[in-house]
Amino acid sequence: MKRKIAAVPLLLIPLLVFFACHEPTAPSADGEALPSAQLAPPGVTAMLWGSSSESLVNPASLFTIDPATGTATPVGATGITEGSDRLRAIDFDPNTGRLYGIKGGPCYGAILITLDPTTGAGTIVDTLMGPWFDGTPGPNCPGGSAAIAFAPDGTLYASGWYGGIPQGKIMKVDKQTGTVLEVHPTPLGYDDWRGRRVHLNGLAFDANGTLWASRGNSVWVPQLNTVDPNTGEILSTLVLNDPVMEDSLTIADLAFGTDGVLYASLPWESMLATIDTSTGDVTRIGPFGPEVVQIAGLTVLPRTTQTLLGRYWFNEAESGQGPTTVYDDQAVPVNLSIEYTPELAWTLQDGNRGLRSSAFNHDGIVRGEARNTKYDAALDRASQATFVVVAAWVNPFLLQGIAGFQSAHKFFPRPVAWFETDAGGVPSMMFRTRTQTTIRVSWPPGLGDNVRRVFHIVYDSNDPVAERRIRLYVNGIDQGPGQLDIGDWPRLGEELDFNMNRLELQMMNWITVVGPFALRGTVFYYAVYQTALGDLEISGNASALLADDDDLP
Repeated sequence: MKRKIAAVPLLLIPLLVFFACHEPTAPSADGEALPSAQLAPPGVTAMLWGSSSESLVNPASLFTIDPATGTATPVGATGITEGSDRLRAIDFDPNTGRLYGIKGGPCYGAILITLDPTTGAGTIVDTLMGPWFDGTPGPNCPGGSAAIAFAPDGTLYASGWYGGIPQGKIMKVDKQTGTVLEVHPTPLGYDDWRGRRVHLNGLAFDANGTLWASRGNSVWVPQLNTVDPNTGEILSTLVLNDPVMEDSLTIADLAFGTDGVLYASLPWESMLATIDTSTGDVTRIGPFGPEVVQIAGLTVLPRTTQTLLGRYWFNEAESGQGPTTVYDDQAVPVNLSIEYTPELAWTLQDGNRGLRSSAFNHDGIVRGEARNTKYDAALDRASQATFVVVAAWVNPFLLQGIAGFQSAHKFFPRPVAWFETDAGGVPSMMFRTRTQTTIRVSWPPGLGDNVRRVFHIVYDSNDPVAERRIRLYVNGIDQGPGQLDIGDWPRLGEELDFNMNRLELQMMNWITVVGPFALRGTVFYYAVYQTALGDLEISGNASALLADDDDLP
């Protein structure tokens, strides 16, 4: 059922003009795929990184690894002299894209660092330290860590060895300070040939949020385990089948590719392998090559990082006019200019920084030219995309534009991918496709209470259910089927149309012919992904943004 947009009688005629300007073209029968529909965003591959232990060849260094051959290419050394000359573990934060590492290892301490993936240069965060664990490097086998892994929500976990509680443990770590927040001992014995607690040698979360662990050479029978990171409990065991090394098989670290393939580093053979998580079969891809003796840490660039096109956040925390540009930190940046009016001001809301508009009738705007940029190159004719907005607003007089893409015309703009709200404060999204000039979907009830929220709007015309092809998530929660206000649900494979003259990325601007009724509220953050993010990715991203939408590289 299509929902009528609330409006006052005096504005009925302009609204009718608006609807007339956005009359959808007739779609063909549902289920017919459009030509050249993108089933997956370009460039989403297994982009592997590795790190080295102490060695005569490129010690404590970062490498890129070819997932097809296993060949490791040096990126550079950390340059950090503190602690052991071992870069034992690495992983990317899925929400910020930062690369973290552990300098040290079991009996060699645990210094948390960040790494520049273009040079390998490291920056110390701090030594892992907290109740029942001390990762300070030193003699006599001090507390150390062999593995780290980021959960989908950006929570950092690390393995632990000795240091307070004897033998193996799983730890929750503050990634900004290195403080160990929780320590959970792993079970005693559990096939360990020494009868000690389980030693976690490598860690990786899969797409479902399950934590997998390798055991190094500490078990009689080579195996992987799934582990509850909140208790240390072993949840399941996968016995590995390897006719080459048999019971001598040793696995240093693990990493799940964006396609679900599980990669493994075989340190004693210096080879890259894959593991079938259903059967336990081990398949060798190839040697790491002469530039490294052993790959100790292994990670894959997250899909959220690979498919992130651009993001914007407001970093002023004082009232009045701030900088004239909002910068995009991603590749081939599309920066936005800020055209101030007295109603626009920088503000803090619950400790989060944003740009506030105090009146709905003003000419202030944040915008940038998007025509012939990475945006139309990636999204024109795309069948998948995700748009992220962190915003708060009060109930508008009529329609309020919040953020997105549209043609640059003051009185007759053409929405392309535009997030807005109506007089009841109801969030809605408009899309322009190759067969419809406007699709508008809304999700009651209204949210005009000026509360800061995270909105993920997903366009996925590859979804088999028509009503699921445009979805809204609020604070990571799926809002269910929306109400179709204009147009028809996208057909299977229906492509976005970003091929518009004067295409702009805009925030806090008018959206209809009824006048410049711009946002009366605050915008904190905006991002665009060239894929349909999944439920777990959205939940993790929303959790991180709710905590701090200014926490970016």
